[in-house]
Amino acid sequence: MKKHLLATSAIVGSLFAFAGQASAQTTITADMHLTYFATSNDASTANAGSYRGFGKETQLNIRHAGKLANGAGYVAGFSIEHDGNDRTAQTTPTAANQSDLSGMFNENVYMDFIFGNTTLTVGADHIQNPDFTYTNLAGLRADPEDILDGTINDNTGADNLYPGSATSRYGTYGAGIVQNLGMARASYWYTPGGTPSAETGAALSPAMTQATRDAGESGHEFMIRGDMGVKGLDATLFYSTQDSEGPAKDAIGRMVGAKYNFGSITVAAELKRNTAATAITTEGKSGAIGYAINKDTTIAIGMMEAERKQPGAIAEETKFLQVGYNLGPVVAGLAYVDSDNLNGTTGANAKGLYFQLSSAF
Repeated sequence: MKKHLLATSAIVGSLFAFAGQASAQTTITADMHLTYFATSNDASTANAGSYRGFGKETQLNIRHAGKLANGAGYVAGFSIEHDGNDRTAQTTPTAANQSDLSGMFNENVYMDFIFGNTTLTVGADHIQNPDFTYTNLAGLRADPEDILDGTINDNTGADNLYPGSATSRYGTYGAGIVQNLGMARASYWYTPGGTPSAETGAALSPAMTQATRDAGESGHEFMIRGDMGVKGLDATLFYSTQDSEGPAKDAIGRMVGAKYNFGSITVAAELKRNTAATAITTEGKSGAIGYAINKDTTIAIGMMEAERKQPGAIAEETKFLQVGYNLGPVVAGLAYVDSDNLNGTTGANAKGLYFQLSSAF
């Protein structure tokens, strides 16, 4: 026992010594986004009408970089994100607040081990992923499809049919590899299943039952993103498969998209297809063009369409206008969105105005 305690003490002591010696390589950064929105809709639901309000998101990022004993590169970090809807009054995770609390503390948690152009990564919400919209060209925090989310059905997330992300578990804990190919970065990501809140308990004990941890089957994701050797191009190919239990189909996510800049003009297009375990596929496609009026001001217009690939489905159609203005330490953005047939429902039409102020420090 004494020998074991001495060995344990030596390990702990070395860890603290390493942390102290490497403190100069630790950085802390943060970003903050304040938003104002005003929406109106003519849907025949309890939330029909108009409303307006403010929103916010703040994030603190802690990053430490150094070298391993074998000379390989090492980077570790985590973030704490506080969105406007995070519930701070409740301290015990419940069905109502679990996802908010999980998202707050499972943000960008990682350890990267770097061997030249190859990076091995373990954590959550860190590897490259498809959670973005290429046609968001003016630098806004909210993608066009996000602005009217929740307009009709409150906070159910059922309003917006356009898939802002291809089906992905990038936010769930797992392990992966990223290879820098020069013209692009290729990655593979594996998750054993579940959600961030289900996958992680105490570091030294299970802390949760097997039934809680085994909340989902394995997932595999492949992504390549880069300029593909073409100056001004940013292109992505993504494919994911999420295993299902029993007779249900595997959930599949696919994305192909690109934007290309030439001078003051940028054009972008993307296609996303998500197939659920029910075998119903939701497809979203969009296109946009942006123009840099000067080095600080960009204006963009675009269109989006989404529909469920099944007989009788109604297409959701969205038009948007964006303006981004760089004020140095602060970036301002303005967007106007006009959507018809939200969530594939005939007559569920809505309009939204969105304004943001963003800063990083």
